[in-house]
Parts: sequence; structure tokens; C-alpha cells
Amino acid sequence: MARKLAKGPNRKKLREKAWKLQSEFIRRTEPECFTCGSRNPWKEDNAGHFEHKDALDFVTLNIHRQCVRCNKWLHGNLGVYAINLDKKYGSGTAELIHKQRNRVRKHTIDELEDLVDTYTRALEALNAKSDKQ
Repeated sequence: MARKLAKGPNRKKLREKAWKLQSEFIRRTEPECFTCGSRNPWKEDNAGHFEHKDALDFVTLNIHRQCVRCNKWLHGNLGVYAINLDKKYGSGTAELIHKQRNRVRKHTIDELEDLVDTYTRALEALNAKSDKQ
């Protein structure tokens, strides 16, 4: 049986929840701004995209912790972001992500629910780990 494409308010709410959880996970697990290296409390930083397209919103290579200065004021600090992507993941990574930006990708309700479940469990594990410390 074919999976239903997520539509309407359910899809929108699930997408927002999945993004919120993923954003928190990224900001809590990456120690510093991906582009400038500044260290702030995780709640003060953003989960910044290299490419700002819906199709890439849940591609983890495309999203990293960024300070507000780099993400908002420097519009992602994309030149440094590209260099750091290639350093971290290998030469050509930034170009690969850039080429994927125009593909159309609609997440199904099942996929969005899976993302919510995955990040909920990951954050619960982080919370349990920090409670032990």
C-alpha cells in the first residue's frame, strides 16, 4: 500500500515539531558554532542551514549549530560554511548539497512521525545522560 503524503495542518504541525526537536538536538550535541567556533549556551544558538530549501530541512549534513551572528547577521556565513562542510565530510560535500537544493521533496506523515520519534528518543537520552553528571 502506498504511503500517504502528509498534507494540511497535520503535516504542518508534524513538520514544525520535527524541526523543533531536530534543532534542539543539533544545538545540544554540537559544541560550537560551525562557522566561527564561538561557544554560547545552546539555547542562544540556531540550527543553521547551508542550503535553505524544504527538501533539505532534515538532511543532517545541511544543518549545523550556528551562533546568531553567523546564521542571521551574516546570512549563514556560507563561504566559511562550505569550507567547513568539505573539511568535516570530505571534498565536494558543499557542492553535493548545493546540487540537491532544487529537488522536490515532500515528507510523508510516517516520515515526519519517525523524525519526531527519533529526535524525542535522542533528546531523552541526552537528558538522562546530563542527569547522571
